[in-house]
Amino acid sequence: MRFFSAYKRICLILATSAFVAFALLALPLPRALGQTGGQGKIEGQIVNGTKDAQPASTASLTVTLMSAAQGATSLVTQTAATNASGKFVFANLDTISTTRYLVTARYADVEYYSDLLAFTEPNSTTLPAAITVYDSTEDPAAVQVLETHLVMDVQPPWFVIQQIVVVENLEDRIYVGKAIGPHRMSLSLPILAKAINIQFDDQTVDQTTLRGDGVLTYTLPIAPGKDQVLFQYAVPYTAPTYEFNLPLPYTIARLGVYLKDVGATVQSQQLSPAPSPMGTVPNAPKLIAVAGDKFAAGTVIKATIDKLPAAPAPTGQTAPRNEPAPSSLPVSPQTIGLVVLGAAGAAAIALLVYPILRRRRQGPEEEEETEEDPRQDLLQEIAELDDAFEAGDISESEYKDQRAALKAKLAEMEE
Repeated sequence: MRFFSAYKRICLILATSAFVAFALLALPLPRALGQTGGQGKIEGQIVNGTKDAQPASTASLTVTLMSAAQGATSLVTQTAATNASGKFVFANLDTISTTRYLVTARYADVEYYSDLLAFTEPNSTTLPAAITVYDSTEDPAAVQVLETHLVMDVQPPWFVIQQIVVVENLEDRIYVGKAIGPHRMSLSLPILAKAINIQFDDQTVDQTTLRGDGVLTYTLPIAPGKDQVLFQYAVPYTAPTYEFNLPLPYTIARLGVYLKDVGATVQSQQLSPAPSPMGTVPNAPKLIAVAGDKFAAGTVIKATIDKLPAAPAPTGQTAPRNEPAPSSLPVSPQTIGLVVLGAAGAAAIALLVYPILRRRRQGPEEEEETEEDPRQDLLQEIAELDDAFEAGDISESEYKDQRAALKAKLAEMEE
């Protein structure tokens, strides 16, 4: 589902890539650095993956090349047009290995892009770039949901949930969804009631998915083939019992719920006990697993989770207080991440243990170490500061002062 409708989203992807770290450590330069001419060349072709596409549908398309050289704080762009066969060429490019390139093209109101490119091979002067585009469809029958899985970590008085929705586009056209106001709705994603701190693993998905009561509206196109949407959130519970209710907006082949074993029990008339898919994973938390097959759209999946632990009472109190929802989600390093592997003809799943990104702890407790690199947050702050300055939202003096402070923090981390 890696398709983008705006130039800004491409910039954000590039800004979070490793090669931009070089640019962000440079002195403040409000304008993009022009790249010197070189011997490099990118030769590519745009191919239409729709079988009955019009002949020459990829002819005369505008292709944009974005590049970021070491020491630059902005992207450099240039354009070219495809020929009758969809081929294009960018010449006179810098072949320094630290310069990164990205090719983008817009077809039928959908933005497509290539892999990140670089002249990393010795004496390499030509790079290939291939982009497959598709004609679009608004027919929802093109897309089906194969699986939905919820992994629930118990952190009293909260469940921390990672949810995965596996979808498949059966056509050779990209599904763009129905237009609703200024947005297009391509997929409804169910969530448990009272969900807070909803975060998607993909920044673009996070920015474009609409939040609603008990449902999320996915607005990006869905490409041919299988893909998955991964997101996380938290819901409160009052010990010792939680009534699980998940309305399904779509027909689904399989649904699984995996509860971290804290001594609780799970009972459901729709879901049956299932083997823990993490049974063979070394040092993995023990899970209580329940699952079911073939649910129709409109079905409400119900389960009762009992014997849940209560939150520890604050010092000097005999019972836990009803605390307001935290602004930052408390997540333990044992929180479970779920990766669904879409195998043809099978509903196999694999679970991997890893900390949730952006983990935060509140209160006087010392924060535990995580695998998250805090430098990425600083790099993102610098990128957003550059955007604000280029947009004229802050003055040059404010920009330089704030950027110098962020760079100093980053330099300390590098020591």
